[in-house]
Amino acid sequence: MTERPMGLAWLLGLGGLLPFLLCAVVIMLHPLWAVGATRALIAYGAVILSFLGAVHWGFALSEGIAPVAGLVGGAGQRSRLVFGVAPALLAWVALLCVMLLGAAKLALLLLIAGFFATVVAETVGRGRGLVAGDYLAMRWSISVIVLFVLVSVFLLDLIGMRLG
Repeated sequence: MTERPMGLAWLLGLGGLLPFLLCAVVIMLHPLWAVGATRALIAYGAVILSFLGAVHWGFALSEGIAPVAGLVGGAGQRSRLVFGVAPALLAWVALLCVMLLGAAKLALLLLIAGFFATVVAETVGRGRGLVAGDYLAMRWSISVIVLFVLVSVFLLDLIGMRLG
């Protein structure tokens, strides 16, 4: 029996939503734990955002650092490598916001921007033949849930719930 890699990717991707959802539930139901759960949410979000960038390094390296068909001079591969680093740097800045400044709201905003920009950039990459359609469908589905959680927690903080 052969396994479909995207089936496993979907299963693991959906499983990766559990920490986002668990942190959100703790934040909403246990005000005394909200600060810690928010920090845990931001830390996990930063890890996952970094991972999403690393996927594009994997795409580039799996094909070798060579020009992608239709893109002059390997611009597609260079874009993949640069794009692979940008989410990790943004995630690191989000962590610094919490660790050094205690600015959970700013960290959440950075993660929201990072997750949104990542899936939009992947959509553009799909149009250029750099991202597979089945991967993009999975990414949009999961990203919508992640963004919903991050925006919800940000709004809770905005309305006065002390989260960090």
